[in-house]
Amino acid sequence: MKPTRRDTLAMGLGATCVMISPAFAQSQIAGPSPRELTHDPDQPVLGNPDGDVTLIEFFDYQCPFCRKAHPETMDLVHKDGGIRLVLKDWPVFGPVSERATMIALGSVAGGKYPQVVEAMMAMKGRRLTDADIDKAVAKAGISPEAALESFDKGYAKWTALVGRNMGIAEMLGLMGAPSYVVGRDLFPGVTRMSVLKSAIDTARRG
Repeated sequence: MKPTRRDTLAMGLGATCVMISPAFAQSQIAGPSPRELTHDPDQPVLGNPDGDVTLIEFFDYQCPFCRKAHPETMDLVHKDGGIRLVLKDWPVFGPVSERATMIALGSVAGGKYPQVVEAMMAMKGRRLTDADIDKAVAKAGISPEAALESFDKGYAKWTALVGRNMGIAEMLGLMGAPSYVVGRDLFPGVTRMSVLKSAIDTARRG
């Protein structure tokens, strides 16, 4: 019998939102190769899909720090114009986070992923409910149930993608969201946009 959606995504207990001083946050990752991190063929991409630098964020829709930083992140992406933004779903806060992830990934087939991400990142509150998730995406003109049905149609692909994200987060030793990667530079925890911009500029220079 195929596991339920939540049986499949019920992973990663114990992670938290993390704030680390940006001055001490940066480290170098040894692997996998940046290409494996940045260009997973099943991963939705925001910003410029043909951009020359990839900004990766491991995040959870329930993480208040992730949501607070999102407008600044998108502002950086839009002003730069050459950033591929890869939001790696890391649903570590339980069933509500898992539902949010499923709705977001289920919206990809209908071309509504950016709208769903924006709607859920604009939510308020530290702990959310299924009703909060559904209300947010419905306001963006998305049917939560239709997105979940789409997720089920791509069940194997999406659950494998989330599994890879979880495995990479564990391999990198991430303790919580948000966490960022630019090239081989790892920034675990809340990071100033100026720090990320500097990393992007350095990556762009090669």
